[in-house]
Amino acid sequence: GQGVLMNMYEHLFHEYGQIVAQLLFTKGDAVNSKRYLHMRGTLQALLELGAIPIVNENDAVSADEIKIGDNDTLSAIVASVAEADLLIILSDIQGLYDKDPKNHPDATLIHEVPEFTRELFAIAGGAGTARGTGGMYTKIQAAEICVHSGIDMIIAKSDEEDVLERIMDSEEIGTLFRGENVHPQLKKRDIIIGTAVKGKIFVDEGCKKALLEKGSSLLPVGIVGTEGNFLEGDTVAVYFHNQELARGISHYSASDVNLMKGLRTEKLAEALGTEAPYDTVIHRDNLLIMK
Repeated sequence: GQGVLMNMYEHLFHEYGQIVAQLLFTKGDAVNSKRYLHMRGTLQALLELGAIPIVNENDAVSADEIKIGDNDTLSAIVASVAEADLLIILSDIQGLYDKDPKNHPDATLIHEVPEFTRELFAIAGGAGTARGTGGMYTKIQAAEICVHSGIDMIIAKSDEEDVLERIMDSEEIGTLFRGENVHPQLKKRDIIIGTAVKGKIFVDEGCKKALLEKGSSLLPVGIVGTEGNFLEGDTVAVYFHNQELARGISHYSASDVNLMKGLRTEKLAEALGTEAPYDTVIHRDNLLIMK
């Protein structure tokens, strides 16, 4: 059904002069640091090109035990990877009620959830619907991911007239879950701290100041050496002498970093014997300052 679905999206968006692109995603893309980098890079590249990514789970290669399994959770993971400001989930229900509106006519719609608590799962009830995977329970799971990633999330009814435009105009529709005030450094913590450190990169004093005082990316010119046999996409620690400055996800293997160390950008291709895919060894978006 993927081909039919994409053909439909392409036709409908074409009426508005928009280009779409298909992106298939697995849970492993979110929890493996190398694949996470590629996923985020692909999303950013598509958006910079003006394309609208249509994202779905790659069911053909997703085993049951590592499946995301529902589109609510998938959308929250994609929002987190893309560092979105807002996730809108359109459903067949107005939003989150204080009790099940199907069984309680006096149920009241909760317009805003300023702080996420685990009690919300009890309000949501069980997971699953007759026609597909998901329900209010999975939407609360999605809200938990978004809130802890610093992303606002709204659940609204899909057949509300001009629902997206009205939400973007700040009209009170559905239920708004307020994202936590998450510092950008903390957003990186799970993906970087949660991964084993595979090696070390040692830098000079000028590089140390650039990282700590200017929030710079790690460039080859400031590197003086490495330790360990890390690969592209591995998490490494950045040191100045015996002092750990940061941790991050390396664009290059240890062998490549040793070829590049101390060199300016224009010299990288000559050192590597091919065009350098990245100017940075660790981009600042993938660098967590430890001091």
